[in-house]
Amino acid sequence: MPRPFAHRSAASVQRLALARVALALLALGGVAPCAQGQAKPPAAPAEVPLATKLKLLARDAKESADKRRLPAWEGLLALGEPGCATLRPIVEAKLARDRKALEERLKGNELAHARKKVEAALVERRAAALACIFDPKRYPDENHGAVGQAEVDRLVAAVRAAWERPAVFLRELVPEFEQLAAGLEEAVVYLEACGAPPVADLADVNEWLGSFTPRFERESLGISGSQHDWNEAVAKWLAEEMVTSADESERACMDATNDYRRMMGRPLLEIDERLVRAARKHSEEMDALHYFSHGSPVAANASFGGRCAREGYRGASGENIAGAGDGVGAFRGWYGSSGHHRNMLGGHQQFGVGRAGSYPGNLFTQNFGGGDSLRGRTVDDPQIDYLRRKKKLEVGSADAQAALAAWCKSVGLADLARLHAEAALALDPQHAKARELLGHVDGR
Repeated sequence: MPRPFAHRSAASVQRLALARVALALLALGGVAPCAQGQAKPPAAPAEVPLATKLKLLARDAKESADKRRLPAWEGLLALGEPGCATLRPIVEAKLARDRKALEERLKGNELAHARKKVEAALVERRAAALACIFDPKRYPDENHGAVGQAEVDRLVAAVRAAWERPAVFLRELVPEFEQLAAGLEEAVVYLEACGAPPVADLADVNEWLGSFTPRFERESLGISGSQHDWNEAVAKWLAEEMVTSADESERACMDATNDYRRMMGRPLLEIDERLVRAARKHSEEMDALHYFSHGSPVAANASFGGRCAREGYRGASGENIAGAGDGVGAFRGWYGSSGHHRNMLGGHQQFGVGRAGSYPGNLFTQNFGGGDSLRGRTVDDPQIDYLRRKKKLEVGSADAQAALAAWCKSVGLADLARLHAEAALALDPQHAKARELLGHVDGR
């Protein structure tokens, strides 16, 4: 039996095949013996038939070891259409095997083991990042912590790598997983080189692996059961019951903050309308009076705690301010500043963001608090009650608009009473109740 090829390049395969043909010819007497002991130039070896080349290369193309397989794949590609016709089913079979093997590792007991590996790495990386962020020596208050920002960025990026797509992160943790994933990427490239149509869901193998993220139940990775319950309750309340006057940009800032807290293993914060109002009013005042500070030149608004208490929230625990184009930009600015960064990850329970100005001169304020929750209770706050009523409003009904206008007038929300009376008249210009309400509000 012939020995295995020592090298797997197409050229070496051809050279060895040609050498074998020459030896066979010698054995059959195909070359005359040298006359009178003098050597003659050897006859040119016969060309190896294409079928023989395909057979030899196909054998090595099915090997599992890259050292034999990849040169054979290259050799078949070099033979053009006949080589591609031989190679394509071989690559398709390998792709199917590798894909199935990866899928098996992402379910059942294999998934449970993989999840534990990801969780252990995530916990370790979170701890390292938080230790740096909350260390005033490594991440000082001076100059917004510029000397430590690069280290913070590196450590947070390590957390993000483990958090965002756990199945992709397994490539870093488990060599066998990486080998299978790299094999998929390799197979996709060779199939396309053979002229096969793209494998739609494997155009980017990491994107395909990202589709398995829900199986890892990230929301409970590396946190206590009580924190998981808190997060679930807050998320449900935010989605179903919470009311707020926050606009799209303000809400985007709060969502970005909560997304970051969840990734870093910190409890989610409740959006509190009272803190939203306090934050917005501070931003509006800074914009109107042309200053930028936590301390207001207006004596009654001197402290953020007093501003929040005036809106009905007692127990304010922190404040961030920023100038930014939008809410996500404000979040990014605070992320890049040590004290603000620590505020966003602090031990709060509620928060609110308020904006004033217009792009690119928006001013943002973010207020935090702890313990004075609106969840599960009713407070005597007409503006919050209004938001709840507005949430249920049948906006296309003139009668419903007029009824809400009447309620607003009864609790002293004159501007809102006017707004809904005008909405009722826009729907029904002859609506007597709305016209009467509008006359009372305007003093006519």
